[in-house]
Amino acid sequence: MDLKPEKTIPPLVEFFTGRAGARVGETLLMCGIAGILDLKGATGKENLLRMTECLAHRGPDGSGVWREGPVGLGHRRLSIIDPESGHQPMATPDGRLHISYNGELYNFRELRRELEEKGHRFRTSSDTEVVLEAWRRWGPDCVLHFRGMFAFGVVDSNRGLLFLARDHFGIKPLVYTRSQGFFAFASELQALKTLPFFEDTISREALDDYLQLDTIPPPRTIYRAASKLGPGHRMSISLDDGSGEPEAYWTPRFRPEYGRPAEDWLEELDSVLRESVKAHLIADVPFGAFLSGGLDSTLVAGYMAELLDRPVRCFTIGFEEKTYDESSWAKMAAEQWGVDQEVEILRPDALEILPKLVQHYGEPFADPSAIPTYYLARLARSRAPMVLSGDGGDEFFAGYRSYEGWMRWITWEGRPRWRKLLYPLMHHLRPHRYLPRSTGAEAWLRSLAKSDDTRRRNLWRRELAPGAHRVPDAFREAFRGCENLDSLQAVQLADIQTYLPNDILTKVDIASMMSSLEVRTPLVDLRVAELAFRLPPQINFHRKEEGGFEGKLLLKKLLSRHFPDSFVHRRKQGFGVPVSDWFGSGGETQVKVRERLLDPSSPLLEFFRPGGVADQVRKGTGEELWKFLFLDEWLRQR
Repeated sequence: MDLKPEKTIPPLVEFFTGRAGARVGETLLMCGIAGILDLKGATGKENLLRMTECLAHRGPDGSGVWREGPVGLGHRRLSIIDPESGHQPMATPDGRLHISYNGELYNFRELRRELEEKGHRFRTSSDTEVVLEAWRRWGPDCVLHFRGMFAFGVVDSNRGLLFLARDHFGIKPLVYTRSQGFFAFASELQALKTLPFFEDTISREALDDYLQLDTIPPPRTIYRAASKLGPGHRMSISLDDGSGEPEAYWTPRFRPEYGRPAEDWLEELDSVLRESVKAHLIADVPFGAFLSGGLDSTLVAGYMAELLDRPVRCFTIGFEEKTYDESSWAKMAAEQWGVDQEVEILRPDALEILPKLVQHYGEPFADPSAIPTYYLARLARSRAPMVLSGDGGDEFFAGYRSYEGWMRWITWEGRPRWRKLLYPLMHHLRPHRYLPRSTGAEAWLRSLAKSDDTRRRNLWRRELAPGAHRVPDAFREAFRGCENLDSLQAVQLADIQTYLPNDILTKVDIASMMSSLEVRTPLVDLRVAELAFRLPPQINFHRKEEGGFEGKLLLKKLLSRHFPDSFVHRRKQGFGVPVSDWFGSGGETQVKVRERLLDPSSPLLEFFRPGGVADQVRKGTGEELWKFLFLDEWLRQR
């Protein structure tokens, strides 16, 4: 194994100076899609060009626009498969269909053979043309045949439709806006903001969602006039009047099968994961892997090492703060698999990326692990345009520590009798800490929410507060159909529909595309999910003999074939960031944060009481300070 010398992040440059970073569309080199339906006249080429150029970071290898009457498509291209013949927007020879497409279909070769048997003919080897011909054959139901990550728009002049779709899990983003006479869509919000008819009024409900969850779940965005197309959703827009609403074409559901031996499940999982990694390795460019040191990325790197006939190049981020640093575990995994590894150590200077993060996320997004994800993607992009990651293992195989806490409360494990008797009173006095005994959406939200109802009420200016004790629609929707599920699988399902797409996958997509890096997630795959949904809960998660619970049992059994118990059964760490240490008491960074957030001219005061902001600054954790710092910077750039 070739372990490269550690790198460090360059010195702090103008952090906390109020600069917004590069303007949208300026000095950005960086696959993005866009489109406009203008019912008031011919689609302006200037609008399409502005949107497309704004997405340059997502596709540095080529660009194109197409217009016909009131509708037009734009595209920026990062070439992964068939770099020479997959240019977009792509049209069919008869000119009936046009597409702007972002993503990869991992079953496109099988679909191509099926379509060829039905009489379809192909001019290129790209998966984009497979999507077009699938639409020609199956119309809106084409998405039911796809396995992969995608967001796309198809214009069908014969049917008079603009069709939009997003992949099953929400790996690739798609946002849209409509106003009187206009409909537009894009990969990122910043592209919509270039349109002269875009209305940028802030949604207070979306802002309150951000305070609760650190993200804004679909269909909301931070703007009232813009919406996200949800995971597993499609949308048909009439070219005549712009009408059409989103509909779900796929919904995840657990349907556990009981009675099979655990060893049978283990062998099936091994086979499914190996096939998924192999499918995700289809590319015409060099590729590597993220290797955090966690179990999921270790497993993916292991399958890559087994499948490939050359050393795998892996990339790792570490921290000087040992409680957050997993680089030693990543080194152990790299040595075991015989892969090449490059390590980069982050220090507080890494915070200088804040203005650029804010610009690209386009709306408030408070997960601080976006910081190391950006630097990890930048490191990887210097070596390859595509990598595999281990995201999704915790949701599908019950690996989060939050599941352990949830099951403790559900089962009352380890609670003395007097505490159980006093529980209703404790919940009444401190509802954010003590969960209600209900096991539904509200209970799970309370276990996850970053800010309880009382704190948010005290923060908002009274005339602006959107209403307390709000459960976002996304959480209520996620728990529908869970009545007959095990308590663990109910919250897994909630995470698969909320936390995974809204936080994890959004974070990785934006942070990686900032460096024009494509990240593929073989654990967030339709075939892997179909297996995970059939697993009985006890196969993944059980009560330990010494007390407490342990999850991700099947994945751990696979890794136990290659690693000692000290590696496999260690306490889960996660991709945490030492922002509490970086914002530590008395340090220069903390002083700058306090000065900025408590500035009487801070845009935070447009929505929040000065006393409420001061209370957050005084009592908040490092993660909470980062949330308000990100929001402050977003409001300044707005």
